[in-house]
Amino acid sequence: MFGYDLGIDMGTSNVVITVPGKGVVINEPSYVAYDTETEKILYAGRRAYHLEGREPNGITVLQPLRNGAISSYNMTAQMIKYFIGRVIKKSIFKPRVVASVPALATDVEKRTIISVLISAGARSVCLVEEPLCAAFGAGIDPLQPNGAFVINIGGGTTDMAVVSQGSMSQCETVKVAGNAFDEEIVRYLKEKHSLLVGVRTAEEVKKQIGGAIPRETPITMVVNGRSSVTSLPRTVEVTSDEIYECLHPLLREIAAAAQIMFERTSPQLVADITVSHVILTGGSSELYGMDEMLKKELGLDVEVYPMPNLCVGKGTTVALNKMHILDNYGYRYQTKEEVRIK
Repeated sequence: MFGYDLGIDMGTSNVVITVPGKGVVINEPSYVAYDTETEKILYAGRRAYHLEGREPNGITVLQPLRNGAISSYNMTAQMIKYFIGRVIKKSIFKPRVVASVPALATDVEKRTIISVLISAGARSVCLVEEPLCAAFGAGIDPLQPNGAFVINIGGGTTDMAVVSQGSMSQCETVKVAGNAFDEEIVRYLKEKHSLLVGVRTAEEVKKQIGGAIPRETPITMVVNGRSSVTSLPRTVEVTSDEIYECLHPLLREIAAAAQIMFERTSPQLVADITVSHVILTGGSSELYGMDEMLKKELGLDVEVYPMPNLCVGKGTTVALNKMHILDNYGYRYQTKEEVRIK
């Protein structure tokens, strides 16, 4: 084999790149900092992530992927090219890539993702749906005939699917996930406490005191920001119960979508899922009590897979190694000519 085969999870929050035999080689935030005048990226990944909200004049920080879709073609291509370059270094051979895509992505969105990856240096690209990759990354054997229910809660979208025999029987995408939680906390603090905070602060609030269920012993956190009334620095104390109430409507949307999935699933697959458990993956599945909330809503055992944020990335490697199986379901590599890239 010449060159590399790469698995890429192009997530709204993180880009994860895996190499067969090596595992995860890149796990960086999906952020770029670029020169506003020339539109050339200066930093990508962790350094750009920490610069958000602190940008000096002439530099803009951007998430080029939003809600699982590409919002800036140029910046996404530059970011992915930078990360691929870190992996293959000066190799003259372009890599084949298996990349994850939201379960209900449109044909236009899929063609755009393929175009971006080829522009970033890929030789050919095969797209596999995120929940299917998540299932593979969580240890589901593509040859397993029994049904498995996977819910992948990422940064931009929540993808869920019933997987059987290396394919999806049913799937659904909800555009409610980690970023929506952060934005809701920003809105809540502004409305209830007249406090303006950045997305980074909201994310810390979510991680430290956020929850999908009320905590037995409520905890508090001191949040610093700017008063929306006086524009002066202000500090408020926020409780975990407040953040739970703030996030509850969004969490109900995810639970409702999962419940509807069962209405569309065959009785035999539902029986398979009932005797096993629901697999929870994605970085936002680590929100306190997420598994307990879904367990209560669905009436099934729910398990958060270890290191859930890497499941989709690891699943792309499984897909790379099992392309002979996926080929039976219409998955194949596409080249520059096939997607008509100029």
